[in-house]
Amino acid sequence: MEKKILVVDDEASLRRMVAFGLMQRGYEAEVCENGTRGLQTLEAYRKQNIPLDCAIVDVRLPDINGLKLLKTIKSAYPRVPVVIITGHKTERAAEEAKNADGYLEKPFDMDDLAKLLEKISKAQAQNTVAPQLPADRSYSAYVLVTLDPTANMMDVYRTLNSGENIMFCDATRGDGLMALVQAESPEKVAAAVDEQIKVVPGVTDVATLTVDTPLVADNVAGIIASVEKALGPDKAHLRNRFVLSLLDFLDLLCTR
Repeated sequence: MEKKILVVDDEASLRRMVAFGLMQRGYEAEVCENGTRGLQTLEAYRKQNIPLDCAIVDVRLPDINGLKLLKTIKSAYPRVPVVIITGHKTERAAEEAKNADGYLEKPFDMDDLAKLLEKISKAQAQNTVAPQLPADRSYSAYVLVTLDPTANMMDVYRTLNSGENIMFCDATRGDGLMALVQAESPEKVAAAVDEQIKVVPGVTDVATLTVDTPLVADNVAGIIASVEKALGPDKAHLRNRFVLSLLDFLDLLCTR
């Protein structure tokens, strides 16, 4: 059976080159032009119980920072190895990519990529007896952000989207925003909400739903149950708004 590789890069020429090069070496490539498509593909593979041998992720994507995408994959899909690629070498990028299973700078040779994939495959085979979650496992929280009516939503959006622990942020129904926050522990998630969301000018209130792994859009019953547990029975209005906004947000991630 061919090994399946996910390639997430916004350069069409690079996607074609990598897909063709992988095919020549006995791999099957699934290509995606942005991070949300990559996450949608990962979730589809998991639901169909299709093993994915590796995800190749560019640092600069049009919708999601590739290093943030790396954190999300390591949290939600810990068995999927990740190779980070970049055409913009910086010491910080290399340092932040240390949690990836491999790192290549563009332009790279397909033989170098093939050698790296083979090395990763051997390492995975050695760990099949007793697989473990990565030491840097992340925790997540969905945050419904209420804005002051006079606030500039775009300014708040840009500020939130640049937050270190904010994986995604987008507008949903009404005048608020929804964000996905990730960190190494529930306490750090709470601290990130306090330090990167609540203090932003224009933010008047937040409602937080903490989860072990990110929810998916079609798990409606699970979403409602999680929100009810987090907010309690005495906050029906906020609960309904949270559920509707969260479903909007998850649909945006899957269809963008």
